[in-house]
Amino acid sequence: MTEISRRKILLVIEASGGGVGRHVIDLARELDNQGHNVHLVYSGRRMEPGFRGDLEALGQVKTHQVDMRRSPHPGDVAAALKIRNYIARSGPFDFIHGHSSKGGALARLAAIALPGYVIYTPHAFRTLDPLLSPQMRWLYKSIEKVLGNLTDGIILVSEDEKQHAVSLGLAPEKLHVVTNGITRQAVQSRVEARRQLGLDSNKIYIGFIGRFVPQKNPEGLIEAFAGLAGQFESADLLMLGDGPLSASLHELAARLGVSDRIVWITDIAGSAVMPALDMFVMPSRYEAFPYVLLEAAAAELPIVATPVGGTSAVVSDNVNGFLVSPDQPDMLDRALRRLLESPDLRHKMGQESKAIVQPYTVEAMTERTLKVYSDAMNRDSRAASKINVEKRDQPHS
Repeated sequence: MTEISRRKILLVIEASGGGVGRHVIDLARELDNQGHNVHLVYSGRRMEPGFRGDLEALGQVKTHQVDMRRSPHPGDVAAALKIRNYIARSGPFDFIHGHSSKGGALARLAAIALPGYVIYTPHAFRTLDPLLSPQMRWLYKSIEKVLGNLTDGIILVSEDEKQHAVSLGLAPEKLHVVTNGITRQAVQSRVEARRQLGLDSNKIYIGFIGRFVPQKNPEGLIEAFAGLAGQFESADLLMLGDGPLSASLHELAARLGVSDRIVWITDIAGSAVMPALDMFVMPSRYEAFPYVLLEAAAAELPIVATPVGGTSAVVSDNVNGFLVSPDQPDMLDRALRRLLESPDLRHKMGQESKAIVQPYTVEAMTERTLKVYSDAMNRDSRAASKINVEKRDQPHS
């Protein structure tokens, strides 16, 4: 087997924040800690608060900004050329690793006919979106199949995402599952976390952390909470996030009469808020392997989530939380009701979460990523050997 010693690695990311941003920052830092020569090309268009500071704290990692857009855009050609110029100027690289749909597409196009193995981590295929039109689903599927031919290895963050990749027609031998991981750190006490956030020490807080977009279904949680608020007067909802649905969510809360029962936060890291919660809810319509579930489990919280992506790896139904269908609001209602009614159940499930999350570390994530790099080299070596054997066995003319 080919071993990955000190290598030169380029990471490319468009979404400078959220789970993708965190994954790439953690991966870059750990690869750097292990002695690899790491470069990171990122976009500043969707840079979330804190990402710039994370970049500056990356030690020896070399960073470079290239303007990239989330949606297809004529500027994609210029962005790919800029990345290609960076590769030519700063390379050659042993591995070129693109993250998310746009970062993965631009990295692979930029790397055509250049040295280096090309790796791609989609962090949730666009085709996972149940609200996607048939025409757009066909378009994104076609793009993934074409770009898959330019890829030496594809990393999926859950088994469910891997099965979806197979359904897209991507080569099974290129597919690898590498789950996300988090850095172990002491969990702040609930009393201290609430004091710093200015939260009521006597309240029961139901938490949501994520972008206010249709994928995350925050409106579903607000509607469920409104149905329970009158019965559970000690419970409040905490919504940490921002996005295009922000105004409509505030309007929904006002229309349902729960505006004064919701705490809205936009500029604080989720890891600082988790310890202040009594339970965490992820009502998403689709995911790959969300970091917020790992953070919630590390904060010893019971979790209510939809069974999408890698959720079932972190949330075991009736053990450390409840799995509920995004299409059945009454299931979310029943799950929240059970947790609100029983402090003992919340504590028991929180302890189960703490045990479940233990294997999910940044170190394990990085080691498995390096194995994918190694596999790409090994498969290339085997292919070259096969070609040489076939040439050797051909009769001489």
